[in-house]
Amino acid sequence: MKCQETKKHLFDYVLEEIPPELQIQVNEHLAICAECRAESARIGETVTAFKNSVAFKPSPEIFSRVRGQVPLRKPRSARFFGVPRSLVYAFGAFLVGVVMTRSIDTFVAVDDQPVQIEVREEKLREVPYSDTVEFYAVPARNLARI
Repeated sequence: MKCQETKKHLFDYVLEEIPPELQIQVNEHLAICAECRAESARIGETVTAFKNSVAFKPSPEIFSRVRGQVPLRKPRSARFFGVPRSLVYAFGAFLVGVVMTRSIDTFVAVDDQPVQIEVREEKLREVPYSDTVEFYAVPARNLARI
């Protein structure tokens, strides 16, 4: 492995985040190259210094000053002729559904014969059977007595 390839992987090597095969190749190169070994030591010292450092927490005053200087943009929603795109898509899906439903109805519900309704009136029985239900028409003026 050459120095240029090794330097690409040194930071990951120090953090031990490279595959074992690549780690072996970097180890072999570091054994023969003093320059890359020194670079690896510098990166290791930097990583150790950051790991041992105390986390910096800014005061609320500094945080508010920085926040005031950073412009916050509200994300623009996608629009189609001034109307939110999601509303346009929902309306389009509704129209497509209506058109498909109506077209399916025209093909499926084709009846050549008109519907015929038969109304029969039968004489009321004196004694109703126990398994039948009889409907009676009652004039409106007699409803209060029932």
